[in-house]
Amino acid sequence: MNDLSCEYAIVGTGAAGPVLAYHLARAGKEVVLIERGPDVPPEAMSDDEPDMVARLYKDGGAQLNTGCDLFLLQGNCVGGSTVLTNGVCFRFPDETLALWEREFGLRFDRARLDAAQDRIESVLNVHDLEPELLNPSTPLLERGIRALGLEPRFFRKNFLDCVGCGGCNIGCRYGRKLHSGITWVPMARERGATLLAETEVESIEGGPGGVRALRCRDLPSGRGFRVRAERYVLSAGAINSPGLLLKSGIRGEGTVGRWVSFHLAAVCTGEFEEPIDAFDGDQMGLWVDERPDFFLEQIHNPPALFALSLPLRYGEHHAQMARYRHMTGLGVLVATEPTGEVFHSRLPLFREETRFAASPGELARMRVGIELAARIFRAAGAREVFRPPEAFGLCSSHPQGGCRMGVSANSSAVDPGFRVWGFDNLFVCDASLFPTALGVNPQVSIMALADLAATAIAGLEPPRSIEDGPAAAARRRLGLAPDSPILLPPG
Repeated sequence: MNDLSCEYAIVGTGAAGPVLAYHLARAGKEVVLIERGPDVPPEAMSDDEPDMVARLYKDGGAQLNTGCDLFLLQGNCVGGSTVLTNGVCFRFPDETLALWEREFGLRFDRARLDAAQDRIESVLNVHDLEPELLNPSTPLLERGIRALGLEPRFFRKNFLDCVGCGGCNIGCRYGRKLHSGITWVPMARERGATLLAETEVESIEGGPGGVRALRCRDLPSGRGFRVRAERYVLSAGAINSPGLLLKSGIRGEGTVGRWVSFHLAAVCTGEFEEPIDAFDGDQMGLWVDERPDFFLEQIHNPPALFALSLPLRYGEHHAQMARYRHMTGLGVLVATEPTGEVFHSRLPLFREETRFAASPGELARMRVGIELAARIFRAAGAREVFRPPEAFGLCSSHPQGGCRMGVSANSSAVDPGFRVWGFDNLFVCDASLFPTALGVNPQVSIMALADLAATAIAGLEPPRSIEDGPAAAARRRLGLAPDSPILLPPG
């Protein structure tokens, strides 16, 4: 592999990097997208859970915090974690934006942010999940929620003609989930961007003021090379972006790697007398909003992943899994305070690590959420409920922070223009910028931030609407307006 030169080098192909790459390439800029994981197209995916988890997840799904009591689930493939989501799409919560403005001085132009979110949702075909896709446990859970005087809400998803296979967490072998790997990345490449998959950025070369190059390694061949650019953007996520900065000796004023937050998740399982076959449809249909304390999300995983969250052991676990057809889950999510830290370890790992311990208050909110989930199951008619004990099987798919955006170099790593403090040509654009946990599933918010970054980093004005990508092509085929959602035909 020979050295490369370009105008913009972007590290990471998850929710943020490809959006920025698309806008840059569309404007005629030379863009190189760098991804540590492989490019796994839909036709190379399967319903083999162990194989897909090993191929698509960072550390094969076994990434842990230093206390080994929190699984940190992130993608390691082209498309990043967007390949592994359940398609859940929320806009930026108004209360979070208000908090960031009040506490951290961050002010986003709301009109521009709304326009960015409109563009993102159009490309992703975000729409209310069609009732035909709801799995058979959804009416039971809805009944239990309403019996307690609560109001169920139904998710909006980034699907296009979904088949309801229930395998979202191991990719989408049918190509119906519009993740970054089949939208923004190919859209950017069609506009001239270059993709380097299975390429690890080992360090950032440069000194105070500017970056000279990225020192990279082609993983299949083991060959080293450099990528030189006019501007560099880290979009590798809330653990990898601060980790790469720290590995390269870039610590800011002691701000890089600090203020990391999560949405802690645990699953409560209900078992019903009759088979409900919750695998027959979409994994996540509804949710219950109990923020700021917690929120509940319906979740039904395929067997292997389901087994990991069932809080039983040995023969009891084996016997209960034989009743898989009778069970389903409710996930409890608790937004944590930004008390975590990413650091670069020396011996023995020489890699980015995460230090975090849930506070007593956060664990108390988790217990309240689990108790509510159990009450919902009982009201829905479950004959037995399996509640996880405290700190059992906690995980997070939504790490945030580590390169906090702010108005002062003493209390943030990145300025409001996405630039790393003290550098002219080094930027960050991903969930590591978030000063606090967002409070909801973050993929649309991260993409919208990347849309805004195109203006801040390159002075570009994104188009009012985007006519590239599979959703736009489907609208043209069906004769629909440019921003119309594409729904499954009834029945």
